[in-house]
Parts: sequence; C-alpha cells; structure tokens
Amino acid sequence: MRHFIHLAYQGTKYRGWQRQANERSVQATIEDLLSKMLKTKTIIHGCGRTDAGVNASQYFVHADIPEDLDYDPVKRLNHMLPDDIAIYEIIPIHDPHCNAQTDAIARSYDYYMHFHKIPQLKDTSTYFKVSNLDVEAMQSAVIILQNTKDFRSLCKGPDIYKHTRCNVQSISLEETHDGNRMLFSITANRFLRAMIRNIVGRLINIGKGELSLNEFTEVIRNQKEFEFPFHKQAPPTGLYLSKIIYPYLERDVIG
Repeated sequence: MRHFIHLAYQGTKYRGWQRQANERSVQATIEDLLSKMLKTKTIIHGCGRTDAGVNASQYFVHADIPEDLDYDPVKRLNHMLPDDIAIYEIIPIHDPHCNAQTDAIARSYDYYMHFHKIPQLKDTSTYFKVSNLDVEAMQSAVIILQNTKDFRSLCKGPDIYKHTRCNVQSISLEETHDGNRMLFSITANRFLRAMIRNIVGRLINIGKGELSLNEFTEVIRNQKEFEFPFHKQAPPTGLYLSKIIYPYLERDVIG
C-alpha cells in the first residue's frame, strides 16, 4: 500500500538526498535500512533533491509498504537509522498514484546565517565574516524578489527548464540575536536549482555594498546572469527545506 513517510535530516555528512554510486546519500541510507527492516527491496521516492550539505527540517517520501506489520515501523526504523535522520510518521495513503514530488503544491526553505564566530552553529548556520551590513538595502532586495516572477538570473543551469517562473507566496529576511544572526525564509510553488543559495549570496553582496539595488534589479529584469564576482552561491550549511504542503496532506514541522 502507498505510504508517505514524514522525516527530517541533517545533511552535513551526506552528498545530498539522491542515491549516488560510491557516495553517502540520505536516500540510500533510508532505503537500504527500510529494505532490511521489511526484508524486501523497497524503493523510496523523495519530495525533491537537496544538494550536498543541505538539511531538511521537514521532508516526505512515498513508498509502497505492507499494512500488516506486527511491529511499530517508525520506532524500529529510527532505532536502525543514524542520529542525523529522524522518522516522524508513516502515513497510509489510499490513492496508489499519490506522488511525494509531483503532488506538492508549495515548499518552504529557511536559510540561517550568523556574523560572529559561534562554534555551536557550525553545522546548522552559515558564518559570514562580515560586519555592518546594510540591512535596509537587503530588505529592499527582498521586496524586489517578492514581486519577481522569473528567476532565470538566480538559478544554476536555467536552460534545463521549460521555463524559470516561480510563484513566490511569501519571503522575508529577519534579524535575530541583536543583529548577530539572520533568517531568510521563502515559500513558493516551485524552486530552481541553487535558487535559494544564489539569492542569499546576492543579498550578502548587497548588504556589503558590493552590488547596488539598481544593478540587482537590472540583471533580474533583463534575465541576465550575475557575473564575477557576483556569481557565487552561499554555502549549503545554513539551508533547510522546512515545509512541504500537499492538497491532501499537511503536517506541522517538528522541532
């Protein structure tokens, strides 16, 4: 029977979500142990791909799992998995065609960053060695992004897509801890490859005064590429896939 598995993971030690030959991935780790638990080869299909080092505070997969198990599969699978992957719930779905990736109607991402060296945050937030950021200019850039429809300039490999339009439903940049930390959050119907990390990279450029709002707007409006030195993505460490919504399923984020 089709089931959705609600889970989370810390991606620091993985080469991303997707199974890869000779590399440690989140998908392979779960899939191999789930197959071992069920005593049959079981394929899981994720709600999306996260890159190496990227995290997920909420993630869903679908898989076909027997209903008549005589044990608690959540408890047993958690016992088998490493500490950086948690299974929250295994949810029966009565429609066998439900798909964790293609059925999602919205996804949210959070990007955590800090500006003073804090060792405890090294695996959960990106340390930017900058000070005196122009937060007002960064907030103005966020407003520009809120009204942007085409994100061709802010993704990697735009030509692989039929189109690069995204419907941004919410976007924010919040200062915390007396301005020593920031949280960038965005919700949209879809995301393009490296889109969030490119956005955060350009926000930091703007905050440092390296890239003007006029230049930022001009590149996006004309769907050009940001050129050196404004082409670097922000590191993966602070990025979290934080929420996935389906027309038939929504769960609160745990933790």
